[in-house]
Amino acid sequence: MGRLAALLFLGSGALVLVTSPLAPEDANDPGTIAVSVASIALGAFAWVAPWDRWPQPASLVLVPPAFGLIAFGNLYGGSALHSYGVFFVIAFVWIGLAHRPWTSVAMAPPAAVAYIVPLYDLPGSVGTGLASAAITIPACVMIGEALSRGSGHLTRTEEELREEREIASKLRHVDEMKTTVMSAVSHELRTPITICRGHLEVLREDALPDDARETIDLVLDELDRMGRLVQDITTVVREEDRSFLRRESVDAGELMAGVARKVMPLLDGRLRVRPMPSSVRIDADPDRLAQALVNLLHNAAVHTPAGTEVELRFAAARRAWRFEVADRGPGVTPGEEELVFRQFTHGTHSPGSGLGLAVVRSIARAHGGDAGVDNAPGTGATFWLSVPR
Repeated sequence: MGRLAALLFLGSGALVLVTSPLAPEDANDPGTIAVSVASIALGAFAWVAPWDRWPQPASLVLVPPAFGLIAFGNLYGGSALHSYGVFFVIAFVWIGLAHRPWTSVAMAPPAAVAYIVPLYDLPGSVGTGLASAAITIPACVMIGEALSRGSGHLTRTEEELREEREIASKLRHVDEMKTTVMSAVSHELRTPITICRGHLEVLREDALPDDARETIDLVLDELDRMGRLVQDITTVVREEDRSFLRRESVDAGELMAGVARKVMPLLDGRLRVRPMPSSVRIDADPDRLAQALVNLLHNAAVHTPAGTEVELRFAAARRAWRFEVADRGPGVTPGEEELVFRQFTHGTHSPGSGLGLAVVRSIARAHGGDAGVDNAPGTGATFWLSVPR
């Protein structure tokens, strides 16, 4: 609306300049030109002014100069008085479009003054001019109020439509997620359920103790696998739940040491923990953060060749602490660096539920940080998660 005011100022100034040869003989040409130049200058100011950074009422600063220019234009215009009422209409059209209801009513007194005062220095009947003002200004106010209320109604309608579109989009997203979750969960649970059922069905009552023990261990492993899947789904779903985290002051070194002990058998001696600064404490949920780091290390164990080293690191980044898991595997397929962090999405030739890295990012973002990968295809990848310092 500030740009619209600029166009109106520029157009009005140009219009007066173009029509100056048609002015009556008693018109003050230098004064008319000065009014036109001032209008163009105000238009240039209104065009470059940072209206997006100023509050909406700030643009009312343009109204008094507009009324003043109309008054001086009327004063210098000579005996042709009828044309200047049109400029009041233009001003109130803009007021109605740009501002709240009742603004036009509030601007009526200064507009009346700008209309009436020049009449006392102009030829003709002042009474006739007053009668014209008594019609023109109220009509302008009615136009401004009608536009203000109409544009307000239109704005509210647009906001309601936008909210409905957002709700519809969220509902579509929820529906898509429901389908994706059901498909992924059914697929991931089908295999362990089939394995458990098959081994239990062939387990005879007279089975040897070793056979029974082997079947029990296998079933427990598969149940653990199903439990991890359910836990991962719960973590992703509760990402935005404020009660999701149990924050406390955590010793980063002790956290990393505990994670290293937990995953040491998984990596079969390949894990190296880089020394870190002592007594670094972070505000975090130790259980969730450990879960995320275990997921990263499990990801490295699955996707890197046997015998290659995996390094767990801790570093200070800008306004954040950063945990890193660096490996010397094949890296991530180029172009899939973001894809691998999406829920139920696998990278190329990647096994698993498609939730491990999604859980890592969910936990990091719940802490106010993020997660990602520094990829070097063919030579390795460094997966990281950050939490605010």
